[in-house]
Amino acid sequence: MQSEIDKFRGVIEGKVIVLCHHNADPDALGAAQGVKELIQALTGSEPIIVIPADASALSRSIASSLGIELCETVFQEADAYVVVDTGSLNQLGGWEKPLKETDARIVFIDHHLPDSEIYELSTLYLVDPESSSASEMVYTLYAYYDVTPSEVTSTALLAGIAYDTKHFSLGGSDTFQMISALLEQVGDVSRIKELLTVPARQSEKIARLRAGQRAEIEVLGDWILAFSRLGSFQSSGARALLSLGADAAAVAGEDKGTLRASFRSRNRFHRLTGIHLGEIVGELASRLGGSGSGHPTAAGYNGEGDIEDFMDQVKMLLREELDRLVIQ
Repeated sequence: MQSEIDKFRGVIEGKVIVLCHHNADPDALGAAQGVKELIQALTGSEPIIVIPADASALSRSIASSLGIELCETVFQEADAYVVVDTGSLNQLGGWEKPLKETDARIVFIDHHLPDSEIYELSTLYLVDPESSSASEMVYTLYAYYDVTPSEVTSTALLAGIAYDTKHFSLGGSDTFQMISALLEQVGDVSRIKELLTVPARQSEKIARLRAGQRAEIEVLGDWILAFSRLGSFQSSGARALLSLGADAAAVAGEDKGTLRASFRSRNRFHRLTGIHLGEIVGELASRLGGSGSGHPTAAGYNGEGDIEDFMDQVKMLLREELDRLVIQ
């Protein structure tokens, strides 16, 4: 990927907009802030960070603490767009269509499974599913161009890495070397833990409880699967089901005509079954016409259709994968 990184400097001239996915999480925020400051260092320009449809409460808390300015705006013309931590165009909300139609240069920096639609649209596609996070990928650009991120940006990048590695519980030696280098700027990892600790709102707490209350449980061999429905906070609900004892969980709901689902699994489930939730979501998108992306143990889906049919497809796919393991 090093030859591709070398092209980055040449496609970020002029007015640049840095774009996150909707409901941007701390990794998207960290990557966006990292890209913004790197472009400032390389070109002297002043990019803006845009979130198409709001940021998560945690990301907003981090942005406020670090003084990172976020914009929510309709499509704006620019010379180049840099899209971070986005595995499918559907995650860009109202920006998807105009990006498909623009003649501007478009860079994607992502660590999800490669997407053919993104590949066709992009001027430069920096994708590495082996990276722990988009923030880690952005720090690789800093190292390549021999630029040292500021304390604020180092903190944002570390928060992004911490979020996607489940508080530094995942990752190889390269990841921890980056963490060590960033801590040279930040000083102490306790600062990162403070940023990522925000008490859940009452509405989220209620949603988590309802996810457990409504859960359908299947026991397949050694594995406990849990399925539930929530109109919001699907990812928080899926994490709650894991904390209650599920090995893998899917929580789906409908919001303003859009069907959204979040998938989570334990590391042990992925390691012993080989089931990659990002691939499960990709198969669902292929079958049902939606879109989504994700990692081995966390993924998200967006689409349309009947929620009961969708959940039936989810259960069928997971059963097929686990049955395949038994046959082998």
